[in-house]
Amino acid sequence: MNSTLSLTKVSTIYPSIHYTDSHASLQPMSLTVCFPGKFPRQILERSNIPVCISVSIDEEYGTFTTPVIEVASLDLRHRGSLLHRSGDSDDVSLNFSPDMSNVGEPTISFLPLPPSFDFVNRADWETVAQRIQEWVTTEVDTESSLWTWGRDAFWLAFVAAYPSIPMGKWPMWDPRIPLEGSFIEEWLQRSNDYGADEEVPTQDDVVSDIWNEFCRHAALFYPLPLISLA
Repeated sequence: MNSTLSLTKVSTIYPSIHYTDSHASLQPMSLTVCFPGKFPRQILERSNIPVCISVSIDEEYGTFTTPVIEVASLDLRHRGSLLHRSGDSDDVSLNFSPDMSNVGEPTISFLPLPPSFDFVNRADWETVAQRIQEWVTTEVDTESSLWTWGRDAFWLAFVAAYPSIPMGKWPMWDPRIPLEGSFIEEWLQRSNDYGADEEVPTQDDVVSDIWNEFCRHAALFYPLPLISLA
């Protein structure tokens, strides 16, 4: 007889929907899983404890989207440690690099975003980009994983503020923030690849996609609501 106790909790939730003139998108959600109670230490020292998380959406929406799961530790000693992203191996090693410890790390001063923040408003993104730029260049150790995270967050906000970049007009950013990182490098490459006959995404669609990515990215080091309630 198997004496192992297996507990499963199932919940149905309804994400917010953002509408543009011709499209709609489901907004990211922040999910916290808690484990009340304490274990004898020797039990948890034996091995990693697997926790299975399953997210599904009705089949009728399957041609338009697929759920993406990103899990970050809420353990303050390992804040921001990416444990899993759906599409990775199911067996994820819970190893943390030493520089991910938040001991002595600066406060993420540009989060949460103000209650008035509207992700379709470019002026709001300009303010966020400026705040991230100041934080990255003055408060964060450039050798830390937090700085790399902040650099990538800056480029997400900057492109949302100036979605025509590298074309059009945009202000010069602080040169201490290099044009590096998967998002900005892919953005510049994609901008160069558009052909004369290829339909270019609308700015509303671009900003909506960036907001979704910004939410996922922010959760790696800030697993709290992104927009302040007051």
